[in-house]
Formats: sequence, structure tokens, C-alpha cells
Amino acid sequence: MIKMGKLFPHIPFVHDETPLSWAARQAAFHTGGRLVPFLNDLQIPAIDLARGLPEAVQRLCEKADQNPEPVFQNTITAIGLRRHRLRGCEFSSEFTTGLVTRFCPYCLSDDCDGEVRPGVSMRHRLMWRLAPVRTCDVHGLPLRDIRSGAWHDQFHELQGLGSEIATEQALALNDPRQPSKLQAYVENRLAGQTGPKWLDGQDIDQAVRATEMLGGLIAFGPSHLAANMTPQDWDVASRAAWDLVSAGEQALSQFFSDALATNARQEGTARPRKAYGMLYSWLSASRLAKDPGPIRDILRETILGNTSVVTGQVVLGEPVLNPRLTTISSIAKAEKIHPKTLRNILVASGLVNAEDQLNSASVVVDYWKARDLIEDAKHAMGLNAVADTLNASRPVVQALVELGVLTRVQDTSETGSRVVKAIDGRSVSKVKRFLERDLVVVEEAPDDFEHLAKAAERSRTKLKIILDLMFKGHLTKMLRLEGERGFASLLIRPSEVISLMKSPPPDLPEDLQFMIPGA
Repeated sequence: MIKMGKLFPHIPFVHDETPLSWAARQAAFHTGGRLVPFLNDLQIPAIDLARGLPEAVQRLCEKADQNPEPVFQNTITAIGLRRHRLRGCEFSSEFTTGLVTRFCPYCLSDDCDGEVRPGVSMRHRLMWRLAPVRTCDVHGLPLRDIRSGAWHDQFHELQGLGSEIATEQALALNDPRQPSKLQAYVENRLAGQTGPKWLDGQDIDQAVRATEMLGGLIAFGPSHLAANMTPQDWDVASRAAWDLVSAGEQALSQFFSDALATNARQEGTARPRKAYGMLYSWLSASRLAKDPGPIRDILRETILGNTSVVTGQVVLGEPVLNPRLTTISSIAKAEKIHPKTLRNILVASGLVNAEDQLNSASVVVDYWKARDLIEDAKHAMGLNAVADTLNASRPVVQALVELGVLTRVQDTSETGSRVVKAIDGRSVSKVKRFLERDLVVVEEAPDDFEHLAKAAERSRTKLKIILDLMFKGHLTKMLRLEGERGFASLLIRPSEVISLMKSPPPDLPEDLQFMIPGA
């Protein structure tokens, strides 16, 4: 009955029940009827109370003359599209039992034992609303699930499920077990306690889902499907992964690496989908609506660090921008370089064994280590090409190489590869810019200026010495002949060379000293 706008007598809220459970017990007491008509009489929309909206909870507390604090403490509040909050923890709808009403038959028997009006005492516990809670803390037995398929399943009104509950009570087996450590973690975290650092660092539903999916892989193997898992299977899974997730990121990374290595031995090459089974399927799903948390990053790093991938390939929902391991053929395609050219470079550098050359297209390479070599290879130029670009003779090109002005792609001349003996095109560009610098351009060569070879002849100085003087800045009186390019355009004053040779610069290389007449 209602006394001065309040329900009377007072039916106190019990610390372990949900607001809906408390409302259903009051309905049973005050009207002897069901939840929804009772709430309608109080002008409280049942759907608002089911969603945990503060206005509905507050009005119910006011009508029942109840301190709202413990009621709000047990209220699962809808905060967005399939998102909820309880005691400061946010989680997805999948963290709850949804439309399923979960209960312990023995707890309900205890509630009703000796009661004249069992509907008033039979309460739905808050923890039963959480998906990872599958074992009764009091009786140590598996919880039972009911779903009638009716619209009122969302209210979890035990008072309207009498026949279903009786059936489940008759089927209940006395198969005792301890609640899983994951279940205990969930209950403790909601009570404000801390747990393993890696789990505490993520949302509570992320921590639970990661543990269960990882446990499914551990307990049932990579060929088992998540869709075939029963509530009992999920309980087994949560127990199987607990020690691993408690150990943290490093232990997880090692486990993933070991699983991939095992798969590689079985398959001949590492195949992440087969190695990680349901875990990989979950984390790679194209329609993964919820952020799975840090487990995806750990697994992705393991895959990228141990398997062959290519730029742009999607791995666990993200395209690979900077692959580490990939095949020679994939690198060659991405870098637009011929596979044989790339192979020679990698063999010369020791990144690929010479005996792997026959099947080089499928050989896996550390892309990060090969990147600088690839960049060199893309700029490699043969001696003929360099001579043409600089409009220089082969002796001039060779002298520039010996002086270090032109550099080779790699200094591994003991290999038979033409690539590693090639000239780095970037150094060629520097020489070209040097020749095209701001020199005075003349239509004809003045009488006291000569082309490079003639200047060497007239000054009786080796070509290599003149080139060294040029690129070290000792020769300052140089001109450029209009209509010519490269070294063919360069004009040098022999008298300046002769003057310099009378007192050679101190930075002249030792191997050139003996070439100076009278030195």
C-alpha cells in the first residue's frame, strides 16, 4: 500500500540484488502481481528502470523510502549504443547476460525456504547479470540460464519464471567447483580492488574477453571454433588462460611466438590464422565493433616480427605500412626493383644465403635491415652510365672512384655481382651539381684555359691529382664552356695547377705524393 505518497511497509533493498529484483519483490508484496503494472502505478517506465536510468532509480527509491546510494551502487546504467557502466567500470552489452536470466537454483531455494510469500524474498543477484560469472560463490555450483523468448526477458523477473526455475532446479547437478579466478577478478574489480597489472590496464570487458578467447585457444586448440563454445567451455577457457594473462605482456608475447614457431614446424611456414585459431578470427574480424584492447597489438607485433607480410597487407584490422619480414619477390615488387638485382645485393650483404638463390622469390628477408641496401640498389649506376651522365672518360670516372668522390653501392668487390660494383647515383648527382655550379660561362676557351685532359698534359700533372685539387677546392680559376655538358664543359688554367704543385697542399693523399714531379 502507499502511505502519504510512500510505499508501506518498507521493503528494504538487499546489498547483492539488482534494482529490478528489488522492484519485483515490492510488486509481489504490495500488489501480489507482476513488475510492469506495479511500476506503471508508480509512473516509472519499466524500460527506463531496466536501462538503469538515474531518474527511474531515484523515483523508485523515493517511493519506497529507500536510501538511493546502495541501489545506485548496483545499477547497470546504459550510457550509449550497447555500452553500460557499473561502479565506474564501462563495458559492452556482451559483458552482461543480455536477455538471459542467470541464477543459482540453490540460492533461490534458500531465499524461499520457510517463506509464506516466496516472491517477496526471491531476489536476482547483481553478479548473475555478468557474463563471466558462471559459478555460485555460495554453493560452488554452475549457474543456470533461462530465456523464455518473451518480451519481458529484459526485466529478469524471477517471479514470472516459476515453472522454468522449477525445471532448472530439478535438473541441477551436484558437481561442485570453485569460481574461476577470472570471475573472482571481475567481482573484486567491481568492488574497487586491484588485480594483475596487465588486466587492470584495460576496460574490464576487454580483460575478460581477451582471457576467455586466449583460454579457448589454450584449452581446445587452434581448430576449435568460438561459435561452438558452451558456457562450460568458456568457464574452462577462463581458467586455462589465467596464469598467462596474470604474467603480463612479455609472457603473452612469448606465448604467441612459441605458438607461431610450433605452427611453422607443422606447416612448413608460419600461418597465423592456423596458429591462433579463434583468437586470430576474433581479432581479425572486419566487423569488430568493439576495441579488443592491448592483446591485439601484442599479437600483431608478434605476427609482423615473425612472418612474411607486404606493404598494404591488412593484419588484424590494420594495413602494414612498414613491414619487417617479407619475401624477396614482394620487396622487389614494392620497391620496383628487379628480383635478381635485389637478390644479388642481399646475398652480398649476407642477409640471404647463396644456396637460397634458386628459390629466392620465396625467401623471407628482414625488410628493415634490407631497406638501406635497397635504397642503394635503386640508385646503382654502371660505369658506362656514369661516364655518359658526367660526359667523362672512363679514366676520369675511375679516378673519381679511387678518390672517393664517386662511391660504390657496396664495397664488396669480391662478389661477382655487377650491382655491388656499381656507382651510387647519389654521388654522381653531387659531382654533376659541382660541375654545374655558378662558374663563368664562356663561348670560347680563353688562350690560357684548357679542357681537363689537355690541362693535365700541359701541367705535366696526373689527372687524378688535378681532380683531387678540384674537389677539395684548391682550384679556383675554372670556367664552363657554353654548349657543352659535364666534364666536357670544364675549362682549367694549367698555370694554376703548376703553381699549386710547387707547394702541394697538405691534404693531398699520400698515394698521390709520389706522382708529383720533384716531390
